Amino acid sequence: MKLLADAHISRAMIAFLQSLGHDVVHVATIAPRMSDSTILRLAATEGRVVLTSDRDFGELCFLRLIPSAGVVLLRLSSPSEKERLETFERLWSLVEPNAAGRFHVITDKHVRRSQLPAAE
Repeated sequence: MKLLADAHISRAMIAFLQSLGHDVVHVATIAPRMSDSTILRLAATEGRVVLTSDRDFGELCFLRLIPSAGVVLLRLSSPSEKERLETFERLWSLVEPNAAGRFHVITDKHVRRSQLPAAE
C-alpha cells in the first residue's frame, strides 16, 4: 500500500509500516509546512492513503468534499510513544486490507471506518 504520513507521525510508525512492505512517504521530507488540504490532494494524486492524527482531515473529506484515496486518523490517548506504537501495530491489521476509499479512525481499543464520499 502507498501511504503519505503527516508531519507528526512518528518514525517508529513509519518504520513499522515499511517493515510490512508499504511504500511510505513522510510529509516532512517533501514540505514540512504543507497544508492539510494540499496533503490530501497530493495523496489522492499519487494514490496514497493519508496517515494522520489531525482531526481536520474529517472536515476536509466529509464537509469540504476534497477527494481522497483514503485516510487513517490516529486518536491514541497514551502519552507514551511506545504504547501508541503497540496499539497501532495491534490494530493495523483491521485497517490494512480495506484502507483505500475509506476513512478509518484508530482509537485505543478499536477501529471505526466510514466510506469516503464519491469524488465529483
